[in-house]
Amino acid sequence: MACAALWTVEVMAVNELNAADFAQFFTELWDNPPFAWQQELAKRVLERADTSTEWPEVIALPTASGKTACMDIAVFALAAQASRLATNQAITAPRRIFFVVDRRIIVDQAHERARLLSQRLRDATGGILKDVADRLRKIARGEMAEFDREILPLATYALRGGMYRSEAWARDPLQPMVVASTVDQIGSRLLFRAYGRGISTWPVYAGLVANDSLILLDEAHCAKPFLQTLQAVRKFRDWAHTPLMRSFHPVVMSATPPNLSDVFKDISQESLDSQHPLGKRQLAHKPAMLKKVSKATDQQATGVFAKALAETALDLTSDQLRAIVVFVNRVATARETYKLLNGQDDIDAVLLTGRMRPVDKDVTVQRLKILHSDRSAERDLEKPFIVVATQTLEVGADLDFDGLVTECASLDALRQRFGRLNRMGRDIEARAAILIRGDQVKLKKGDRGDPVYGTALAKTWDWLTKKGGSEVDFGIIYLDQQLADVDSIDELNAPSLDAPVMLPAHIDCWAQTAPVPHPSPDVGLFLHGPEKGSPDVHVCWRADLDLASSEGQDLAREVLKLCPPSSLETLPVPIWVLRRWLCGEESDESTDIESAGEDDYQTDELQPERKVIRWQGSMDIDIILDPAKIRPGDIIVVPTSHPARYDTIGNFPSESTETVDMLDVGDQAYRLARAKPLLRLHRKLVEAWPRDIDEAKKAALELLTDIERKHEENVEEVNEALASLLAELSRPLLGRWDWLSQAAQELSKEYRGDRLHRAYRIVGDKHLIIIGNRRIASLTHEADIFSDEDDISASGISHGNGQPVKLQNHLRGVESFVRRYALGCGLSADLTEALACAGLLHDVGKADPRFQSLLCGGNPWLVREHLAKSAYMPKGQAYLKARKASGYPKDARHELLSVRLAENAQGLLPDREDLRDLVLHLIASHHGHCRPFAPVVFDETCETVNFELLGQQMSWSGPTNLERLDSGISDRYWQLVQRYGWWGLAWLEALLRLADWRRSEWEQIHNDKE
Repeated sequence: MACAALWTVEVMAVNELNAADFAQFFTELWDNPPFAWQQELAKRVLERADTSTEWPEVIALPTASGKTACMDIAVFALAAQASRLATNQAITAPRRIFFVVDRRIIVDQAHERARLLSQRLRDATGGILKDVADRLRKIARGEMAEFDREILPLATYALRGGMYRSEAWARDPLQPMVVASTVDQIGSRLLFRAYGRGISTWPVYAGLVANDSLILLDEAHCAKPFLQTLQAVRKFRDWAHTPLMRSFHPVVMSATPPNLSDVFKDISQESLDSQHPLGKRQLAHKPAMLKKVSKATDQQATGVFAKALAETALDLTSDQLRAIVVFVNRVATARETYKLLNGQDDIDAVLLTGRMRPVDKDVTVQRLKILHSDRSAERDLEKPFIVVATQTLEVGADLDFDGLVTECASLDALRQRFGRLNRMGRDIEARAAILIRGDQVKLKKGDRGDPVYGTALAKTWDWLTKKGGSEVDFGIIYLDQQLADVDSIDELNAPSLDAPVMLPAHIDCWAQTAPVPHPSPDVGLFLHGPEKGSPDVHVCWRADLDLASSEGQDLAREVLKLCPPSSLETLPVPIWVLRRWLCGEESDESTDIESAGEDDYQTDELQPERKVIRWQGSMDIDIILDPAKIRPGDIIVVPTSHPARYDTIGNFPSESTETVDMLDVGDQAYRLARAKPLLRLHRKLVEAWPRDIDEAKKAALELLTDIERKHEENVEEVNEALASLLAELSRPLLGRWDWLSQAAQELSKEYRGDRLHRAYRIVGDKHLIIIGNRRIASLTHEADIFSDEDDISASGISHGNGQPVKLQNHLRGVESFVRRYALGCGLSADLTEALACAGLLHDVGKADPRFQSLLCGGNPWLVREHLAKSAYMPKGQAYLKARKASGYPKDARHELLSVRLAENAQGLLPDREDLRDLVLHLIASHHGHCRPFAPVVFDETCETVNFELLGQQMSWSGPTNLERLDSGISDRYWQLVQRYGWWGLAWLEALLRLADWRRSEWEQIHNDKE
């Protein structure tokens, strides 16, 4: 079935874009011409298109050189290839641009930069910006378009963790995009072990990260192991009989570059021209005094050192030096320093660490806008503005300070920190100070030094004092001159361990995602090297969960399915810190470098204080008591009743935590993440509402009393009470509660009068949850508009009027989608037809009469024709009853039956044996199984299944027996791995699975109205 295009794009000129056009593009984009190095790199990328050297291995430039412009270059180079679609040539420029940093907050700054780029392209009405935007839209839409909404020329995402919204980047393989993320998030996905996600989606993410992608690794002086892993992946991608030849370019951008062969440097004279913007930045003086804090030792070190840092920052302030940054090496030191500065009437103080939730951080970052580099020349601060920060600001932060105080670190880290001091080379006398604790000045015999910086911290201090005495100039040019006679600068830089040597055996294990082999290589070693601390987990708080009883745990699962965690409400925490915290130990000496610091902390002798929840999708919700069972990347939901102090694990605005239950921002995050309103009514949440809506609070609490009985006895009365409550809440609220009035207004507008009964769900006798389906237009561009795999695999309809989806229409729709993806990606005609065939046959196993009965709630007499999805598909406990009534086997997989039926449809399968094998594997694996073994299904009945498609009759009787070792499932998988490579096969699987999800999304929106 072909879908009609519902919009048109202006026909673009056929002329090619060239390097000269890039200067015009950049100037229109940012109102400034590109630097010479930016223009030269754009020229190289355009001229070397279709080669493995299109991008250099290393971009070696000092801080403040404008390296984020690599995003612009990559986007422009992709747009330049749009004209290839007219001649059926493959697009070889990367569609997915990953900007990877090992600092948590900089992920969001990079995302903001990309978002601004996307917005200017989206809003362009003429000139080269519109030309580039239309070219990108052409690349994004492929051969056709299914939605009557604007297609984004460039999508942008911040991949903070594996949960709702974070994975929206993976929705469309054709969409040009920029994804800002961390080493852990991108690296674990690349190696088939996506942190925080269920195993079924691992191959999809691996296929997308490793194909049609550019990975820009920013300031990789702490990410050497991940760089080595990227280089190994680049080599092993071509280990295949028939490699798919997709682009994959890992590029390091660093002022302290690694020793690689293809290094791009700035050879222009701009950095030496005192009148050029780049020259002003390079030639600016940055004198720093050296100060030893002798009394900062042992147990008293944090408090004493924090006091010295605060006093030094205050001493730096003057009428000319108003914006000061204080860099520290530990989260605990940052908190103590901030406490000493906060609350003083004559200064503004801000604490900025990676231990913040995005909904809170956004408020804090707004205060920092005045410090952005593009505003530094004209800003006028009424009083000193002091920012206390961990390593989270030392890389890539586009902030410009007048003064800087820093804890001593390794030389490379200090150089990055000084990149925030007079970043734009203004005509000011910038000042700085470097402080060191008394117990870190000298290394004792056998001392391994600092947990992050090793012996480099003490050695750097020794070099500074010998070189400059009491003061050293950290200006870029002047520091380079002083380093010219250093014999071994590596001793002064942070230790960077090598990743283990990657072997094909490692990849064989990782690529087996279902089932996962045991043992399986730890991907963390390949991301951060040995002897490093644990990766992050992501933590959020919920007030309406009670895990004390089994009944409460069941209710908690139901509530989380209705209002799942989103990345906006979670904060990243190292595993060892969380494990200590859950056991009552609240000290935090962690750093803000991803996976750096202490090793995994042993909790065997400590007693956990309360249960928490691990969320990995609505079908995988675990209750955890033992902290040792928490894994890298997990999403952990903590009830607010947990006894540990929340402020020792994260940083929260004081107005957000007047009561502990106000830590729950789930409804606010849900609204932003999904562009849909949701409101949970629960006693603890209602009591946390602001005091100025006491009448609404009383009404809500009254409604919640015996809510289950009220609903059963008089739905109309509940509807009326809810309508009145929403009207009361719709009055404008100020500050952090504005989302509540907005959500109430949106729900009232969507559900009027007696229609409210369609909007709410009652869970147990304590919860009433109102769920909106209408998208909020103002949030659509920022939110995830794509359901995750758990929703799609439910075979239920949740939107529109609930019309069923016919199986024949769904199959042809997926065939159409995957054909468009294959053609848009430039696959050969044979592979395109094989993918289309797999799309046509992928769900024929749903023709099982027992599955059709299940789709109708276990009522076989309601089955009229073969369906793919139905509004009657039950969930929760009702599903178990319906499955039993239908006779459908427990844990049955419709894709396994699809394989058996497809084997009997020889007239529809390709003639070539290798392509037939590919089709059958894609069908078997389209829900993540059969990589390499099929799940065991006990089917004791001999049900006969018949289905006709395009005149081809298919039939199968009895169990599939595909779980047998001699079934051919695993042999077929390994043969295809050898043919297409580990990441090549995963990418082909991703094309079909994304086509299936996108077609299901279309059905959810349009409800099969064709």
